[in-house]
Amino acid sequence: MTVSIRSERRCCDGTIGSYSHLSQVALFPPDCACGEAPTPIAHVLARMIRRATRVLVGGLLILGLAGCARTPTPEGSEGIALHPAMHGDFGHYTLALTWQPGFCARGAGCLADQPHKPLIGLHGLWASRPQDLVDADVPPQRWWAVGCDIYGGQDHYVPVRISDTTRRALAQTVAHLRDDLVAHEYRKHVQCFGMPAENFFHTALVMRTRLADTSFGVYLRAQAGQTVTHAALLGVFRDSFHVDIDRALQLQCQTDPNGVIVLTQLWFTIRRQNLTDFPRPESFMRSPQLQDNCPARFQIPAWAPEG
Repeated sequence: MTVSIRSERRCCDGTIGSYSHLSQVALFPPDCACGEAPTPIAHVLARMIRRATRVLVGGLLILGLAGCARTPTPEGSEGIALHPAMHGDFGHYTLALTWQPGFCARGAGCLADQPHKPLIGLHGLWASRPQDLVDADVPPQRWWAVGCDIYGGQDHYVPVRISDTTRRALAQTVAHLRDDLVAHEYRKHVQCFGMPAENFFHTALVMRTRLADTSFGVYLRAQAGQTVTHAALLGVFRDSFHVDIDRALQLQCQTDPNGVIVLTQLWFTIRRQNLTDFPRPESFMRSPQLQDNCPARFQIPAWAPEG
């Protein structure tokens, strides 16, 4: 049996418009003119499905990107600033980032609870020699080795006072070593400058995230498990940040237990006065000392398969 269904609606001019179709319900779109054939429900449903699909795909994409977030960062991550209360007349900072699979292949390695994400981790943010040490002809190598202890009277057991949010972010980002690397960094590189631990580590975490989120960070992650050339990696750095400064980035490599030379760290030299601009081009400067030890070719290692 064939059923004819008639639909009516009042048009803008007050007349009644209608449409009938065998075995098909007709829907009038809100903006149709009187006398126009309405859109069959099948077409309307198809449009609704397409729109719902776009919304669903967009939502999944957003969730996927959120799921790929590499590191929790403290609240207020949009701004960074450090204000040393003492010895603040140094020339630059070194942002030391780790390539975690390579860094954890050194020596005794990392602990069993070492997170495998993010691949780009945080080692430290190191101030160069304060001016009084430069004036006293203290070699930079001495400063690197001793740090704040060079001034004497430092507390080797000073607690690192940071928020739970910052502590969680550091636990995800800093390598898990036998000796607490966070406490080591604060006591050796921060306490003699009188900078609060929360402000310092917040700043270092944000800088790490800024770097990891650039095209250079994307390139590094894409090369996990691959052998690269020194020249190619530095070329990507220069192109990513529009920087043509020798030794603005220096690489650290070591030989892993299998005898393979692998990337372990990336050291970025940053002008003290331009810390807040990082990683814009004006924030980078040439390191006064040559410290890059990576050969012409080396591996950017991936984590070994579990099990």
